[in-house]
Amino acid sequence: YGALLNAYAQAKVRDKAEALMVRMRNKGYANHPLQFNVMMILYRKLNEFDKVEGLVSEMRNKGVTVNSCSYNIWLYSRGSQGSVEGMEDVFRQMLSDSSVDPDWITFCTMAAFYIKFGQYKKAEEFLKYLELKMPRSRRPYRYLIRLYGNLGNKEEVYRIWNMYKSHFQGISNWGYYVVIFSLFRLNDIEGAEKIYEEWVSKAGYDTRIGNLLMSWCAKVGSFDKIKGFFDHMVEAGGKQNSTSWEIFGAAHVKEGRISEALACFKEAALCNGADKWKPKGTNMSAFLDLCEKEADAGSREIFVGLLRELRLLS
Repeated sequence: YGALLNAYAQAKVRDKAEALMVRMRNKGYANHPLQFNVMMILYRKLNEFDKVEGLVSEMRNKGVTVNSCSYNIWLYSRGSQGSVEGMEDVFRQMLSDSSVDPDWITFCTMAAFYIKFGQYKKAEEFLKYLELKMPRSRRPYRYLIRLYGNLGNKEEVYRIWNMYKSHFQGISNWGYYVVIFSLFRLNDIEGAEKIYEEWVSKAGYDTRIGNLLMSWCAKVGSFDKIKGFFDHMVEAGGKQNSTSWEIFGAAHVKEGRISEALACFKEAALCNGADKWKPKGTNMSAFLDLCEKEADAGSREIFVGLLRELRLLS
């Protein structure tokens, strides 16, 4: 029952998950926090926060332990509703519950919402607690880097990054992605490019990171840099995917080059995984607007046909 419930929740099949939970209640199987946590995560994903509250109440009424995972989901639910007071109330209840101990996820959740609500001093305080609670695992370091980046604290991003590198022999591609993304957000372009070069020399090429750099260059309008990173993907042993070609095509659109942009979009449609590719609406509109401006009906029709082939237009 538990495995099936988890499968339904992962797939967000609410009706089947709810029906199975009713059966588990009737058979007396809904007596462990795991089943309730699975359902709470499902409702959290569906933004049905009142049902999260209902499950917590049910757990307490039935004497089912509200464990750390339950509290963390509850915290996230309150924060997602924009309620600082509600989130802090759950945290106080967690502190007063001798059966649980706040973990790094607790402090990470609190810090993330304090940043979202603009309460930066409280966010910094909870990030310090997070650091004290971190297990020997890579994941907390990535969250710390991202959250300090969101706070705009470049010094702390570098401090945690250097600590991360000193504690682990190899850094994953995702670890590099997080720090490069954070430095871009902090407008430390030079620092981001330096870490990119470090990553290229040490790790197998991950197209997501190349796409990240291309996307950022697109925001600042640097076509030459976009082309440089695009070409470097192949040189470094990577392979452009649909998103890579879309970013490059959009850059050509900004330069007013219809034929080059269209060629890129065609390549995007031919990449492996193109059936899951969905170009940004802004990029599609920009290309169509350029075709109209240049009175290029032929390219417009080819592009529309391409979108129809991808089932993005009826």
